[in-house]
Amino acid sequence: MKKISKNLILKFFFIIYLFFGLFIYKDYGIGIEEHFQRQNGFYWLNFLLNFTNFVELKNIANLKLENILTTDPNLPKISFFNFYGIIFDVPTAFLETLLNLKSSKLYFELRHFLNFFIFFISSIFFYQILKKRFNYLLISLTGLSMYVLTPRIFGDSFHNNKDVLFLSFITIAISFLFKYFEKSKKKHLILFCMFSAVASSTRIMGIYLPILFIFFVFIELINKKIDLKFFVKLILQIILLFLIFLYLHYPYIWKLNILNFVEWFQAFFYSMNIKLLFNGKYYFMDYLPRSYLPVWILISTPLVISILFILGSFLSFRRFFKRILKIDYYKSSGCDLWVSVCEKKDLFILMSFFSFFIYGIFLNVAMLSGWRHFYFLHLFIIYISTYYFYYLIIFLKKKINLKIIYFTVFLLITFLINENIKFHPFQSLYFNNLMSKNYIEKFQKDSPSLSRTQALRDIMMGKNNKEKIYVANASWIPFHNGKDLLDDKLKNKLVFVGQDFEKADYIYDNFIYKSDISVNKRRIVPNDFTIFTKLVIDRVHIYSIYKKN
Repeated sequence: MKKISKNLILKFFFIIYLFFGLFIYKDYGIGIEEHFQRQNGFYWLNFLLNFTNFVELKNIANLKLENILTTDPNLPKISFFNFYGIIFDVPTAFLETLLNLKSSKLYFELRHFLNFFIFFISSIFFYQILKKRFNYLLISLTGLSMYVLTPRIFGDSFHNNKDVLFLSFITIAISFLFKYFEKSKKKHLILFCMFSAVASSTRIMGIYLPILFIFFVFIELINKKIDLKFFVKLILQIILLFLIFLYLHYPYIWKLNILNFVEWFQAFFYSMNIKLLFNGKYYFMDYLPRSYLPVWILISTPLVISILFILGSFLSFRRFFKRILKIDYYKSSGCDLWVSVCEKKDLFILMSFFSFFIYGIFLNVAMLSGWRHFYFLHLFIIYISTYYFYYLIIFLKKKINLKIIYFTVFLLITFLINENIKFHPFQSLYFNNLMSKNYIEKFQKDSPSLSRTQALRDIMMGKNNKEKIYVANASWIPFHNGKDLLDDKLKNKLVFVGQDFEKADYIYDNFIYKSDISVNKRRIVPNDFTIFTKLVIDRVHIYSIYKKN
């Protein structure tokens, strides 16, 4: 009976989560890179269809690509996308072609739903990770809630098809790795290598997973848990499987030779000469202060999760330092870094987080839009936070009433839900309660430019009987792309005039324009425009719209 009730609770959680996603996925704006990625999808879809006899599909896909190139000539050249994987963009382009969607609103909403659905699938695998590690429904559901309800991750799960998808594939890969830790089954090794390859084509840092796994196998060889023959065989299997899967779903590699392979690899570390606002100062993205990553994680993650993570990290380090020092902490021989599969999992998570964290701080990695390039750390942060919560519950279970623990979990989940509701549909711009209004102004806000569609809706809500409404942009972002989630009737009424403020009826700006004022005075809003409306959510000023007097 208890088992049945647990399964019902779990199913209810996932059904509610999926239903909620289906209910709100149309609310989100278009991210600044989504048009690029759609173009990437159709470029490689056309390439792959050349190997088939699907003439009708090929014609539709080709027409769509030509339409993209014609209507939006300012997008980066096709060659720019050679370095991006196709695991999301091509299937999405294929579905758009198969359904022959003709409305931009429909195909961007399709992308948002699929993006959310992949993250939803990853949440199931994350729950399995927690269930196997802690074997406690309350703990696992608490960790799962933190995983899906952290506002920035939740918001980005609908539109960010690089960073959140990388997090999703990393989560799935680690789930299969941990299953291999438990049972050493070949199928789990194969699936781990497959999803590691998928993750690596999304972001090159995914190659770290098989490398760290090899390191763990090496430790087992040193401790004589496996022999040299098995070690060599396993390493060869990991490398070979990883490369095969990477090759199969990455058509650009098919074109590579030895000479340009290095160039392909280096492209993943490409950076742009862009200024970023951080703590009230502007920095080029190649010269960010070392505090950039930790500060961004600290200010944009719910405070309760940050506290749990810090305490969990301390607890984990203490345990492993005792083991390294050969203190008989768990009545073991003290020779190994782990004496159980659970300890092995914990060490893998701990090493993964801090190696990447140190890499992001000290190797001057180019980052953009806060810490989104490191969103995959979210998996490790929540795991370690859950570990401390588990430790706390086990410690308190015999000392306080169980109902108090249940109530605490209820408050935590309620708090996270409330934070998401408060910022909806701009959870991607979340700042925690550490941040005052004045301090928030010292940091980037709408970097993904999600507010463009909402701003255009606000403009169209103005009582304006003109056949055409001329809209200018005081920001460097491509403002006109925000129209693609509008109905055709509204979209056709808009005329975008760039920075030609003399022609404009309205001017849109967000924080980014300020970084360009020192370079381009034309972006300063003229005096004959006054505030029409602005969007402020919980101390976060997202955008302003100015109307000509």
